[in-house]
Amino acid sequence: MQSSQYSIKVFETQIEDDGKFISFIETNYELFKNHLIVIQGDISQNISEFLDGLNLTYINNINLPKAKKTQDNFIIIKEKIIDNNYRLKIINEPLRSGQIVEYEGDILITDRINSGAKLVSNGNIVALNIINGDIICNGDYIIMPQSSRSNILIQGYKINNLLLQHKLNKIEIIDSRVTITSISKKELKWV
Repeated sequence: MQSSQYSIKVFETQIEDDGKFISFIETNYELFKNHLIVIQGDISQNISEFLDGLNLTYINNINLPKAKKTQDNFIIIKEKIIDNNYRLKIINEPLRSGQIVEYEGDILITDRINSGAKLVSNGNIVALNIINGDIICNGDYIIMPQSSRSNILIQGYKINNLLLQHKLNKIEIIDSRVTITSISKKELKWV
């Protein structure tokens, strides 16, 4: 007998509105293209054709074993900017698995982003610690350390983690091209 064991990432959902689901998957395709999508409830023909067209792997009405129960599935923190002033949001605590932070302005995070956590900003993002979760930035740049286990999107472009070769990298889009420059090649020591 020959066998193998491996872990997979699963995105489980129940579709209440076909249009919203399609828009969500299109927006986040790079994050979900290597996930198994588990859809609870009925799947319309429109959704089946959409997922098949993107070559996404999905199954319907399957109960998968869960490793451990997390508190309230997701913790969503949303902050709205008044009068479009881009205030800096500073996060001094780790983002835990299942936690989502969405913010309209710039974000500075000094602690780690754990696997399963997501940071979304319409401004710029500066991350100074270990990143194993997802970062979605619609601003001008991301400043972050090396990361081999994160999903990074800037203005819809997925960043290959192998390109993050320096201790601190600046990622930006210049003339429709992803540009990654070194800010620091040495280990940073924060006091």
